[in-house]
Formats: sequence, C-alpha cells, structure tokens
Amino acid sequence: MAISAGLIGSPLTNSFSPRLFELFAARAGEKYSYSLLKTGPAGLGRALKRIKTSGWDGFNVTLPLKEKIIPFLDALSPEAKAIGAVNAVLITNGGLEGHNTDAFAVKFALKEAGCRLHGRAGVVWGAGGAAKAAAWVLAAGGAAAVEIRSRSVSRGAELAKRMSAAFPKVSFASKKFSGGPGGNFTVFVNATPLGMYAPLPPALRRNGPPGSFYLDFAYAPGLTPFLENRDGVIIPGTDLLLYQALKSAELFGGRRVKSREIVELKNSFRKDLRSWRPHA
Repeated sequence: MAISAGLIGSPLTNSFSPRLFELFAARAGEKYSYSLLKTGPAGLGRALKRIKTSGWDGFNVTLPLKEKIIPFLDALSPEAKAIGAVNAVLITNGGLEGHNTDAFAVKFALKEAGCRLHGRAGVVWGAGGAAKAAAWVLAAGGAAAVEIRSRSVSRGAELAKRMSAAFPKVSFASKKFSGGPGGNFTVFVNATPLGMYAPLPPALRRNGPPGSFYLDFAYAPGLTPFLENRDGVIIPGTDLLLYQALKSAELFGGRRVKSREIVELKNSFRKDLRSWRPHA
C-alpha cells in the first residue's frame, strides 16, 4: 500500500523528515511519498484545502502551527486535547483528526535514557506546542515541579496555569526566559528552535547537577549547542524526531512499529545523518 503524507509549517529548510520516512519505507518494505509544504498561519486554511484534495493520508505539523491548526480540525485525540497542541493529523473521509506524537517521543526518549520522572524538577524553555507536550509528559510522569521559561510572559503564564489545572499536585511556575533555573532542577528541555534556526542564548547553557538529563527538540547532524559539553545524559532532537515520526507513520499507515525496528531505524538514521544536507 502506498502512503502519501507530508509536513506543514515554516521554516522547513532544515527538516530531516522526508529522509527519515524514506529510511522507514525502505526498511518496512512500504511505499511512502512525503512532501514539504511551507505554510504560515495566514495561509493555513488554504493549505488544508489543498491537502484535502491532494490524496494525502495524513501529515505532520511543526512550528508555528501546532496550536493554530486546532480550530481547523474535525476531531482531537484525548491526548492532543489535554495537551492543547497537535503535530500529526490523520485524514479519514475528508475529515481531519489531530494527534500529538511529540508526547510519545518525549516519554519514550526519557524512559530509554533511564530517567524516572517521579519527584524530579524540570525546566522547559518555550511555551508553544513542543513545550506543552514536554510539560505534560513531565507532569504526567510524576514530576514534583515544572518551570516554564518563555520569551512571551503571557504565554508562559497561560501554559503554567493550564498544566496546574490538569495536574494540581505538581508545582508549576512561569519565569523569565533569560534567567537560569536553580540547583534543584535535573531535567532540562529546549522546546524552542533556538540552536537550529537561531543562535542559542546563554541562559539555555545553564547546567544542572551531575547526572541531569538534557533533551533538545532542535536537531542537527551533530550535537546542537544546547547539548554540547553537558555533564549528564543528553537526548538529541534527532531521537525525538525519529520517535514521533514513527508514531505518525503508525497513524498514517495503520502498521504498528515494533521496538526492535525502532532501534534498527535509529542506528540507520544516525549513520545517514553523516551525509545529510538540508532541503532547499
């Protein structure tokens, strides 16, 4: 069965997604067509009309559309509704159903890295769709405290308030983006494109105690600036991309990806990155 999918958002010049789906298709013996459709908020309605007539089975959503797409959708999965962000959309009979595979990726990556969230304190930079998924995973995993640091004070406060209502036992706080978290934090998440599409500010270089966990949604062939020289466990954005993409592939094609395949694909993907070049 041939599966047609794609990615919408902007910018898309550094996207690994098409190559990742090529690798998945080759290993799974499936036919995948994966396209990039550069789309900003102003053109979202037009893009969705075009997608509905294009024959796509589904598509992924990246910045800045993970929240803005929700009013255009016909249905939301329970997880996407709880998080308030969508990064994968399944198309069935012309209807658009929103899902959140970012949350799966963060949860899977932290578990694989040996991070037990119960009782930990985490800090998340950003307040968009990726930040919402990360904050939700931390809280759902039993974190004692989660700090949101956003360049938009109002968006950070809104996210902290939303998560506090959903997880009343977790201490949520909204702080200035430029400040550094205190010594009690052991999970650090960069849920911004900084380090991928823009320079990384010094505030995001703050280290936690030895053995802390550092997770980056931004990605590059090598280590991103956020992950360089860390005294702890690093989780690259390429791993997150792989996990959320495979979950999306399950959604679009209806075929469950086995744990063994995830490991094999990750090894293949890492080797492939050595010769990767950005899409124009």
